[in-house]
Amino acid sequence: MIARAPADRRAAYLARETAISMVINAVLSLAFFVLLIGLPSMVPVAGRGGYAFDFVPQSFMIALMSTLVPGFITAARIRGGAIAGQPERHGAIVRQSVLTAILSGLAGAAIAGALLAAGMATLPLVPALAAKILYGVVLASVVTPIGLARALRMTELA
Repeated sequence: MIARAPADRRAAYLARETAISMVINAVLSLAFFVLLIGLPSMVPVAGRGGYAFDFVPQSFMIALMSTLVPGFITAARIRGGAIAGQPERHGAIVRQSVLTAILSGLAGAAIAGALLAAGMATLPLVPALAAKILYGVVLASVVTPIGLARALRMTELA
């Protein structure tokens, strides 16, 4: 068996952790949709708790948890010796995660604004739910590697 180079191990680590984050956020997006909106045949777009409004907290929480949790796990793995390098300080992970979450929340607000500007009163359940799940997966696929790269800080995987 040929040992993989550090760059290959790093890429595999980023890919694996990002895939896990994507699956978790798909499930969480589904769960929160059902809890907050329910399963009506037509989903209201406007109003507190409506489809558009939900993009803001969804964006914030996915970005926060997709960077904070993997960042802490990665830092713990570095401290435990599973990954070589200097662990990122918890304060830096928290600051970066919160900043990423705020920026993502603003992106969610832009999506909400666009939906409201389109003037749609309702959306059919299946496409609305599918779009929310897909959005959670895509957002996790973008922010998780950013947070992990920061936590790894140019370290080599052991």
